[in-house]
Amino acid sequence: MITFSNVAMEFGTQELYRDVNLMIGPRDRVGLVGPNGSGKTTILRMITAEVEPTEGRVQTRKGTRIAYLPQAGVTLGDATVLEEALSAFGYLEKVHVQMLEAEQQMGEPGLDERRLKVLLDRYARLQHQYEANGYGCEARAKKVLVRLGFGQEDFGKPVKEQSGGFQVRLCLARMLLQEPDLLLLDEPTNYLDIRSIEWLQGYLAGFGGAFVMIAHDRYLLDGLVKKVWAIENHKVLASNGNYSEYLRAKEVRDEQQQKKYEEQQALVKRTQTFIARFKGRKDTAKRAMSRQKMLDKLERIESPRTGAKIRIRFPEADRVFGRAFELSGVGKRFGSEPIFSGANLAVSGGEKLGLFGPNGAGKTTLLRIIANRLRPSQGSTWWSRKTQTAYYEQGAEEELDPDLTVLETVSRVAVGYTDNELKGILGIFLFSGDAVEKRVSVLSGGERSRLAIIKVLLTPSNLLILDEPVNHLDIQSREVLFEAIAMYQRTVVFAAHDRFMLDKLADKTVRVEAGAVVLFPGNYSYACARPEHEPEPRASRAVKPPQVKPGNKPRPRNTIARTRKRLEQVRQEYEMAKDRFDLNRARELAQQQRELEAEIQWLKVEQIKESADSQEQS
Repeated sequence: MITFSNVAMEFGTQELYRDVNLMIGPRDRVGLVGPNGSGKTTILRMITAEVEPTEGRVQTRKGTRIAYLPQAGVTLGDATVLEEALSAFGYLEKVHVQMLEAEQQMGEPGLDERRLKVLLDRYARLQHQYEANGYGCEARAKKVLVRLGFGQEDFGKPVKEQSGGFQVRLCLARMLLQEPDLLLLDEPTNYLDIRSIEWLQGYLAGFGGAFVMIAHDRYLLDGLVKKVWAIENHKVLASNGNYSEYLRAKEVRDEQQQKKYEEQQALVKRTQTFIARFKGRKDTAKRAMSRQKMLDKLERIESPRTGAKIRIRFPEADRVFGRAFELSGVGKRFGSEPIFSGANLAVSGGEKLGLFGPNGAGKTTLLRIIANRLRPSQGSTWWSRKTQTAYYEQGAEEELDPDLTVLETVSRVAVGYTDNELKGILGIFLFSGDAVEKRVSVLSGGERSRLAIIKVLLTPSNLLILDEPVNHLDIQSREVLFEAIAMYQRTVVFAAHDRFMLDKLADKTVRVEAGAVVLFPGNYSYACARPEHEPEPRASRAVKPPQVKPGNKPRPRNTIARTRKRLEQVRQEYEMAKDRFDLNRARELAQQQRELEAEIQWLKVEQIKESADSQEQS
């Protein structure tokens, strides 16, 4: 469908890549990886023809339907959420109009048999297309919206009044409903919680077309992609397999290239020594000149390792022996709205605790209580006297001093680091070169968030609390951060939607969901394997038969039909409530289902009785 032929791309004097030759087939699943700023988004924009390559061509097969989800900058119209999602089916209106036109033409008098057959074939194709996609559009749209974290109360909200993240999720929903031939996804998980990410992974696994995806989620890349395009040293290298397979192949390739590089360097050194020794002698000058020509023509092999692997360690305060903190029966409500209750956590010094759950369930609230920034509504809290907390919370970037530079900001909290060491750490988190001298006031929102994380990590502590710290980090920066957290010998509590992080780092995990805080003595994969991983509804109440007033009994047949219709509506609402993990509403709807089912059975009995009475009277 898509072909890159000898493509090169430059911005001013900066070359991103050259000699790019790639292909996308109808069912390809491609992961596009590389450091931030290496040109990943530019490749997607070349496919959509938003930008032209400096050299070469990007060709698209005629008729290929492409849908592109950018990271940000999505602008949607004045419609409501549901209307915007339903706009994905706009093409079906054209199909319907064409069906009506074909029907009208088939009804014209004097139509010959050959023309009628052509019209019938065309009508059959249009009808198949419409029936495959045209019925149940609203139900499909609502289901996708709920899976991506929208509540039923969001369906009627005006889109233009919502946040950028809200609009990106809605754009993703609309794209998925369009079912194009090729999906281009630029970090689609940025605004999704862990449940939505898992649903998106399942959806894309069964998607009938192709996709190219930029993502920093290791599990998403490993679970979906069959091919990796990696931007390395101004080249785009294609390899088969998922991301982990790419890393293993890259390690072997780098080892082989490093060996060849070292062998060539040894040859170059020997040759240069020979030239320097013999070029001044008449009897060997000719041989030395010949060696010099050979050296000049030698195609140099580059080292794959631009530098040693960077490791950082966070400063640690005195170790806490025994418990670092404890929550006993802790609950929190805001006004009359309960968030969670019955939280019991006892965390020892040196343990790493990972929190997961849907957005809005109370993970941030629980972290703020653990950080002693928020008092619980019920229960008791306890911290060791030695506890020194470093806390990164969402929104911490607003507390940065706008007049300081990036380097000055971290220098104020870092103890025992030289400027060069701090510059190295800043480089890991994507502040390189002159960026360290930028004022905080001119940084983007993502840059400020990264700087706030660095500031917290460089603060000496023995209780490190992190609220979704990887949102603005690329996959390489995440790896460095994960290794630093693993090396940190004190207590860590973090909330994350990154399943790789929850598996790699957490000794214990906590699910915060549906008003409950559930502790699992293992990582995320362990928690998922436990039967208590999925919250269960409470035991159902006994169903009472419906009360029908004497003398006001409707006709049973019509009542059964109406009750069945209502039952179907309640079932759809119940599935949507389960999808968004609104368990209180799901319990109410489950009860309504049972009552309606009982009512139908009761009405059937009444109908039989009526029929028997009628027969006796006749």
